[in-house]
Amino acid sequence: MKKIFLGVLVALFAVSPFLVFGATTAASENYYLSQSSVVNDNLYVAGSDVNVAGSVLGDLLAAGGNMFISGPVGGDLMLVGGTLNIISKVSGDVRVAGGNIMISNSVGGDLLAAGGQVNVLEGLSAGKDVKIAGGNVNFSGTAAGSMEVAGDQVYINGTVEKDLVVRAADITFGPKAVIRGNFDYYSPKEAVMEQGSAISGQTNFHKTAAPLKKETAKGFAWGFITLAWLLKSAMIILAGLVAIYVFKGPTQAVVEEALGKFWSNAGKGFGLLFLIPIAVILSFITVVASFLGLIALFAYIALLIASSIIAVLVFARLALKYIFKKEQYELNWWIVIIAALVLGAVSLIPFVGWLFTFVVFLAAFGSLTSYVFGKIKQ
Repeated sequence: MKKIFLGVLVALFAVSPFLVFGATTAASENYYLSQSSVVNDNLYVAGSDVNVAGSVLGDLLAAGGNMFISGPVGGDLMLVGGTLNIISKVSGDVRVAGGNIMISNSVGGDLLAAGGQVNVLEGLSAGKDVKIAGGNVNFSGTAAGSMEVAGDQVYINGTVEKDLVVRAADITFGPKAVIRGNFDYYSPKEAVMEQGSAISGQTNFHKTAAPLKKETAKGFAWGFITLAWLLKSAMIILAGLVAIYVFKGPTQAVVEEALGKFWSNAGKGFGLLFLIPIAVILSFITVVASFLGLIALFAYIALLIASSIIAVLVFARLALKYIFKKEQYELNWWIVIIAALVLGAVSLIPFVGWLFTFVVFLAAFGSLTSYVFGKIKQ
């Protein structure tokens, strides 16, 4: 029974970034949700090719290479990948980042997109604000709110009900472009207005000395990093909730062990962080041991992923103990959320923040590895 439990625990942690408390999750090379299928809660997916043709009544979060989303989404949509094709009706917000992005149909909330090539087709109707960062941006949809665009080549041939701000090297308005608010743009040259385009508010041209390629690339990079950070934070938070509610006993044991012998576990984690990969590499020398080495490699990856989750819980307990002077305090959902966001923000501080986060991770890694090896011995 203990071996079965350990196997399930390791398997769970191996895919922990895609586990969500109270949601449908999947991770595979090719994922397909048929048109007749209905997911009654949130759907979280990862795969090389992701095709969602069915209905998702909650949020849809996906990461992968090529993604085609055609089924309706009742909540928010968040995608990170290579090629993204979105033709579904989304009731909530849409936040996407990728290499090549195509969006059509309606979005009930905000639209945030960052990519190399971003095409917003005529069928797109955003209920609120639109923000786009990319290399080449083509917007032919409708934004009910305001819109901000940063790119190299920007082509506007849609409708913006409020203000529009554009930062780009080349800006062109197509014959169907309608801006009902003010238009502010930053560019080395004036925007091209094709016949039929109309701007109801004031037009303010802020001439720049040189093409904004570096600024555009910087804007795209920050947009992508922000989406990736949000995605990572959401995964860690939800996996942390799984840990404290579904695997409360083992999780509490690992966290308490990490706290009780913090520096000892940190030192152990630092050593194992390098020793395990070396052992795996050496195992590939022989054919017989290579299979065991492959298993060890997957287990090592699973431990690293799980340790990043445990590190948040360890950080939460450290904060409760040393900042709020709470020696015994049971972790709950809001503490996990706050701890994950704060630790994520701390990790962005140059050197000191990263070092602190790394040490906490090492303590979690050392404690979790000891716990797993102890179960194996039993």
